[in-house]
Amino acid sequence: MLQSVEASSVVVPSSGWTLEDLRRRIPGLPAGHFLKPERVQEELMAMPGWRGIVNFRAIEHVRRFPTAEVASKFADYVSAFAQETGQLCSVVQTLEHVAVTLTGRHPAGNFGVTRAVLDFAKRLG
Repeated sequence: MLQSVEASSVVVPSSGWTLEDLRRRIPGLPAGHFLKPERVQEELMAMPGWRGIVNFRAIEHVRRFPTAEVASKFADYVSAFAQETGQLCSVVQTLEHVAVTLTGRHPAGNFGVTRAVLDFAKRLG
């Protein structure tokens, strides 16, 4: 008789299953959760200033503003907007420059660019 421990929707047996059985039963990333690098590249071509980084697992845009004060206001806006929408975002200000890096995250802990990441970037301009 098999004993098992249930963790969310995955049943992990104490014995009796092969490695192949486990691989079939443990869910991976949902199909299509992250966009393929080629798709991200296509989208970025229509988004001036944005570029793919970390093998297209994130996107980045660096902007220059007239003064450090204006840059600071923009950095504050992006940070608040990202927090309000739940978007993973890194905002780094250096004098009058602001670097915005965006990525998506799967509940399993993986990172990559999703449709929501691109939509958020488009809203920032």
